[in-house]
Amino acid sequence: MQKCTKRLWGHVFAILLISFFFAATPIGSPVEAGVYRQAPMLAEKTKAGELPDVDARLPVTPVLVQPVKSIGHYGGTWRMAMRRGRDHALLIRTIGYENLIRWNPEWTGIVPNIAQSYTVNDNATVYTFKLREGIRWLDGAPFTADDILFWYNDVLLNKDLTEGLDAWRISNGKKFEVEKLGKYEVAFRFDEPQGMFLEYLAAPEGAEATSYPAHYLKPYHIDYNPDANSKARAAGFKDWTQQFYDVFGKPGTIDDKSRWLNPDLPVLNAWLLKGTYTVDEPLEAVRNPYYWKVDPAGQQLPYIDRISYEVVESKADARQVAREGRVDMQVRHMNVFAEEVFDNPQDWPDLTTFEAIDTDNNTAALSLNLNHRDPVLRNIFQNKKFRIALSHALDRKAIIAKALDGKGKPFQVGPRPESPYYNDQLATQYLDYDPAKAKAILDEMGLKVGPDGIRLRPDGKPLSVFLDTVGEKRFEIIKAVAGYWRSVGIDVTARNLERSAFYDMRAVNQHDVSAWGGDGGIAVMLAPIYYFPYTYESLFATRWARWFQSPDDPAAEIPPTAVRRQMDLYHQLTEQGSAEKRKRMMREILQIAADEFMVIGVSLPPVRHGIYRKTMHNIPAVMPAAWSYPTPAPTNPAQYFIR
Repeated sequence: MQKCTKRLWGHVFAILLISFFFAATPIGSPVEAGVYRQAPMLAEKTKAGELPDVDARLPVTPVLVQPVKSIGHYGGTWRMAMRRGRDHALLIRTIGYENLIRWNPEWTGIVPNIAQSYTVNDNATVYTFKLREGIRWLDGAPFTADDILFWYNDVLLNKDLTEGLDAWRISNGKKFEVEKLGKYEVAFRFDEPQGMFLEYLAAPEGAEATSYPAHYLKPYHIDYNPDANSKARAAGFKDWTQQFYDVFGKPGTIDDKSRWLNPDLPVLNAWLLKGTYTVDEPLEAVRNPYYWKVDPAGQQLPYIDRISYEVVESKADARQVAREGRVDMQVRHMNVFAEEVFDNPQDWPDLTTFEAIDTDNNTAALSLNLNHRDPVLRNIFQNKKFRIALSHALDRKAIIAKALDGKGKPFQVGPRPESPYYNDQLATQYLDYDPAKAKAILDEMGLKVGPDGIRLRPDGKPLSVFLDTVGEKRFEIIKAVAGYWRSVGIDVTARNLERSAFYDMRAVNQHDVSAWGGDGGIAVMLAPIYYFPYTYESLFATRWARWFQSPDDPAAEIPPTAVRRQMDLYHQLTEQGSAEKRKRMMREILQIAADEFMVIGVSLPPVRHGIYRKTMHNIPAVMPAAWSYPTPAPTNPAQYFIR
């Protein structure tokens, strides 16, 4: 890792901005009609009359994707490994990122995608998108403004299907309307300025507006089919809404496994599933004959014919699949094995690595449940002194040496040093390993030590908690954390849970302490989940986050004054058209986060790696690694090829 550190560390984010690693990607430039080419497997279908000619399948102005290194070749299967159960994020990151607009590969800006162009008015209340004429769903039906209007009018505003505007997270709860200006033009109109709408729309959740094929879904919708209820009941469903969920999935966010269960649902993606997620193993995807992007030679993308996801139980199993030569390119789940390949390339002559610049703010964000169902634990957890004591109880250097192979440095949960929002107090406070100070603080709180060395709660019960995570690597970290906390009198049981169980417990507030990777190290404004209770992923205060998202939510709880101030600032921030004002407000939010110290950190993640076989081409040398930038999707996997 040292050679990587010498070359990059201190300049990591700047390197991401250098176009050397990514060829420019001009968007929307037309290629002369009549010269398009298609994959051999599609040419056979065209010749047999099963498909229209490639020119007829492409839009008037396809997206022109500039390959990273060279024009590619058609064919082959891209193999990956996915976990059984809750791993649909791998699908989003590889075949599910096609929004109106998208991040450029460097994550330095936003480029048109399904929308050929867009404009924003001066006060950021009206966003107008001109769609690419001739884009088609995978069944050949045209994609038009009517599909977006169906999503808005008939799904988002339908109280039987959603809970209202808050169901679409990226709207940030603001009232807006969608207006059809023409067959290929729509306008989003907000009552108040929405300065960050483009950033929200470029994130994975922004796929909502372009995910609803009206022609396919209308027969299941009561407003278009008066027999929808009777037909749904005849099919075994309670009513039409339940059948709608069955054929489409849960409206509101693509980040739900139900959205990947119907392989017959028309999509706009480069590859389409040919099996059912959570059922078929391996899970296969095949090229979309109506995909609407081309390379500079006029070849319809994608280059690769098929994707095969081998389904396994754990991250360790996924890495074993890679060791056995059955992974062609992957970032997710590959971290430990990728470091082996990077450190010992001579042992893996068929593989190489690329740098995945970690944008997380921490290897393990330790979130005490400040909204705990147990009022005694809630009061203890909400006491800032308790969190300070637990922080001083950690020997982070020893944890890094033992659990992280010596890579990284002690760091609290805050923006990374490469970020313009870096806050030194937030990043470095309470990092000193001082178990004597930790014990003194706990004594001061009145948490007396019992005869077995475990401290007692005010009600006389032992101070016992579960510390949960998902994944072997982070489990090694929290086992060490649990040991240090036990040494100051807290009875901690570390648990490595199955991903679905982890999230299910947190959805119903049945958790004590959580450890997860800290998103928002670089995408501070877009993913502030550890700086204030922002979404269900703000595991330190999910009930306060519910209040932020929807005050009328029966599970919501009113946050304290300082947290409400953060929420007010964030609402104001999203209403600002001025970038400078947004920055000032975000910095105030971070300063409050520093003063409140709601989440405990362990260490700053180092540069990590993904792997790919040397037969895979057009893989960028560097890419960000984040959820907001759904790695590797913005690097245009449709231009990867196998040779």
